[in-house]
Amino acid sequence: MGYELNEPVSLKNIFLELGLEWTETRDFIVDTISSLSNYQEGSLSFCNKPASVPANAILITDQHLKTPNCIYDSKPRTTFVRILDWIERNIGFNIYTSDTYIHPTAIIGTNVVIESGCTIAENVVIEPNVVIHKGTIIGSNSRIRSCSSIGSDGFGFERLNEDEIIRFPHLGKVVIGKNVEVGSCTAISRGTLSDTIIHDNVKIDNLVHIAHNVEIKNGAFIIATSEISGSVKVGKNAWIAPNACVNQKVKIGDGAIVGLGSVVIKDVQSNTVVAGNPAKLLRHL
Repeated sequence: MGYELNEPVSLKNIFLELGLEWTETRDFIVDTISSLSNYQEGSLSFCNKPASVPANAILITDQHLKTPNCIYDSKPRTTFVRILDWIERNIGFNIYTSDTYIHPTAIIGTNVVIESGCTIAENVVIEPNVVIHKGTIIGSNSRIRSCSSIGSDGFGFERLNEDEIIRFPHLGKVVIGKNVEVGSCTAISRGTLSDTIIHDNVKIDNLVHIAHNVEIKNGAFIIATSEISGSVKVGKNAWIAPNACVNQKVKIGDGAIVGLGSVVIKDVQSNTVVAGNPAKLLRHL
């Protein structure tokens, strides 16, 4: 999956605009951005660790790869974020510009904001004072309770030096399945270079934060004031108890239970109970 620019741009010119050294013998014309995990042919991406890289990738990397089209950089993530920031400010992305579709059976409360490129399916209920940001998809029979924010940018910043910090542009969206409930004052962030996905029958309580690129699978319950950090995967029918905190990129297995106030810093096996700070295995189910 790639994210299309409003117009193609010379990568060499961006480097020069940013004051970066260009050491390549040829230029690259960029018209889309992709993540390596969901790569689109000919897109610009970055790599800062050993990875399986598409042969046709235009890649900013600190790895010594045999793949062609590699642009070496000692800080590939930082340079990539700077490039995205420059593109967003100077060219823009051709994403989520279509008209929003709202099914006639959907119920939309007062003071609701729904931005462009959204899809609201049949029998969806959106309660008052909710903000649905661009590109969000909400499946049938789902309910978003009052004062929630769905699809805003997540917390993504890159520190260039002591005085300069830039934001990582978020190009993904939020995809919410069927029969999902999202509680009041809950925030679900859009993905960076992929989507945040809430599968069918997930139930989310009030005052929950779900960060960018999270995936919550069918039937999981996320209870009040829980915090799910970026790129976490929560398995089917898992239970995350109140005030739990799950560190980024952790995997919670199917049917697992995370106890009250737990701080989860490593993967949780399926059908187990963990609790504590840091969370430890209590028993198998």
